[in-house]
Amino acid sequence: MEKLKENYINIDTRLEYMEAIAVKFVPDVDIDLSTGEQYICGTTALPIFIRRYNLNKLYGNFTYEDYITNEDIQNTLKGLGVDIDKFWFLLLFVFDYTCGTCLDGMKATGIGIEQLTKFAKAIADNHKEINQFGVSFKKPITVSVKVEGKHQIVVDNENAIGYLAATIANNLKDMEQHPWMQSQQVCISTHAEEKESVQIYLFYKMFNDFFNLEPYNKQFNVRQKKGSAISLSKTLLISRLIHFTKLSTNKNFSEDEFTLKGYIKQYKDKRIDTANSIYF
Repeated sequence: MEKLKENYINIDTRLEYMEAIAVKFVPDVDIDLSTGEQYICGTTALPIFIRRYNLNKLYGNFTYEDYITNEDIQNTLKGLGVDIDKFWFLLLFVFDYTCGTCLDGMKATGIGIEQLTKFAKAIADNHKEINQFGVSFKKPITVSVKVEGKHQIVVDNENAIGYLAATIANNLKDMEQHPWMQSQQVCISTHAEEKESVQIYLFYKMFNDFFNLEPYNKQFNVRQKKGSAISLSKTLLISRLIHFTKLSTNKNFSEDEFTLKGYIKQYKDKRIDTANSIYF
């Protein structure tokens, strides 16, 4: 296919699906100066993807010709009413994004509010008694702070630890609204990888999220015609895409959706702690 125009005002209509999911995974965030609130205003992934596509830098060893001649995939897409070319660019982006996260990622910390929540809960779960004199714990407990090159500071006063945990717990709702608490910190110089199985799950999740976006959740909600041999299962479609893109060479992915469902069950609650090195 020909190169994409690097025009970010009149965007190529074939990038519609790609842009829709990129807004969810790589949002461009601005601040309303009148209210101070953040809002999403598109995606920063668009120019990066277009440039990588034009320079033939995208991850993936599959071609458009292979894609349009894959009968199982094409029959399902046509049955669902999906635009073939728009879906091709979606596929390219999803594969590239999952590689940038799982194969060539960067080390990232957990999200701040989650770490504080776990911290406060670990202390609260160890409470033995709380009264007018303070707090006591079931097992000895300390809190430590280590600054590189400095001596470690250890807090072992039970009342201080109990008060710290209570302060965090009582203010979690306010804390989670702060933008600092919802973002990961990334170490750009530290390479990190996730397992192939995690990449397969992320690949599934991105496509599943796409099919649940408005208006696609209604537009592509097509029922199987009685007697038709063409599957309209989106899960099976994604499973076949996993095999098509060679994310897995396991032929079961191309034949049924049960293998993929095992990955979904295993990783449905997993938070991926690597940051994308391409779309960041």
